[in-house]
Amino acid sequence: MFPLFDPFATADGDLARIVLWVLLPILLNIAVGFVFERSLPVDPRGLSQVSIYVLTPCLVFHSILTTKLTGREVGGFVLFLFMLTAVMWLIAKAWARIRRMGSAEEASFMLSTLFMNAGNYGIPLCLYAFGEEAVDRAVVWVLLQNACLWWLAIYYAAREGSGRIGALKTVFKMPAIYTALAASTMRLLGVAPPEYVLKPIHSLGLAMVPIAQLLLGVQLSRTAAHIKADACRIAETSFLRLAVSPLIGLAVLPLAGLQGINAKVALLLSATPTAVNSSILAIEFNAQPRFVSGAVFCSTIASFFTLAVVLRLIG
Repeated sequence: MFPLFDPFATADGDLARIVLWVLLPILLNIAVGFVFERSLPVDPRGLSQVSIYVLTPCLVFHSILTTKLTGREVGGFVLFLFMLTAVMWLIAKAWARIRRMGSAEEASFMLSTLFMNAGNYGIPLCLYAFGEEAVDRAVVWVLLQNACLWWLAIYYAAREGSGRIGALKTVFKMPAIYTALAASTMRLLGVAPPEYVLKPIHSLGLAMVPIAQLLLGVQLSRTAAHIKADACRIAETSFLRLAVSPLIGLAVLPLAGLQGINAKVALLLSATPTAVNSSILAIEFNAQPRFVSGAVFCSTIASFFTLAVVLRLIG
């Protein structure tokens, strides 16, 4: 008998498996939201409020309480994420000045450029690329991004509607910040809620991923016709997010002291597309949601190709 052809038996097959098992499901979930909005129009703000005020705090709380990484490893990720974000902020800020963007345009541009989709995109990608040991690293990254950078994302999303002072006030109204502080305090004290309390918190946190993807599909259904109008800015933010960010990550990696699997996870996550949460915040605070959702959509599509290159380079 002739041997059956296995399309995944080569290195190219490995990349095909990533596309079929990781990237394609994400796009299909987005497509469900897209089709649903076309057939039965819904208000996306209701979904965004559920995600921001219920699901994300649950994800942050459970992740802090259950992570098994050492303090030194977490510190390395904190330093890497801080340096990466700081350098990317300087580059994006300079780019916005050169392009003479207005305040609203700059806010949405920063929101699309600085924050990567390390959660519902990066976690499964790390799982397939590096195995289960990479999952804890990816979860910690998402946790740090949510707990430490969430305030910056909210600031940029909210400042156009309520001004800088109002934006800062909005930051401290976000429950994710307080759940992060509460979980960190409980972890330091060595206490935790009973299992029957943690289980529903965990399940609600997991629900954030599909809800965020459906919400993105709903918003894209409303804005697909307008992507062309923002094509230039979307291309610019996608270039910074997918090409410049991993190069900056590679440059600052030695300074963060990350090695082995930690270094691979950090580099891979630095190359992921614009965060779905950026679209959620843009919808919630009306921070040019059409542009931000377009950036999420286009950078996600483009990442099929850029992540293939990154994965080949880091092995």
